[in-house]
Amino acid sequence: MQDGDYQKNSDIDLMILTDLNDDELIEYRMKIRELACDFELDNDIIISPLVKNIKKYNNRIDIIPFYSNVQKEGVVLHG
Repeated sequence: MQDGDYQKNSDIDLMILTDLNDDELIEYRMKIRELACDFELDNDIIISPLVKNIKKYNNRIDIIPFYSNVQKEGVVLHG
């Protein structure tokens, strides 16, 4: 997020980096989206979760502009 992009009705972009393999990611993505949806309904906040494998993310930071942006501007919540 660039300075000045945030507004009261902005969503929360959440990237979850994990060591899960592709099959496990598919399973957990749906569970995380369901949890986010429940949270959204209870709190009137939109959450956009993105679940990725950390090794693939690290290997593609210099290739995928979105990953590069996350690396520069993201806030680590745990890690």
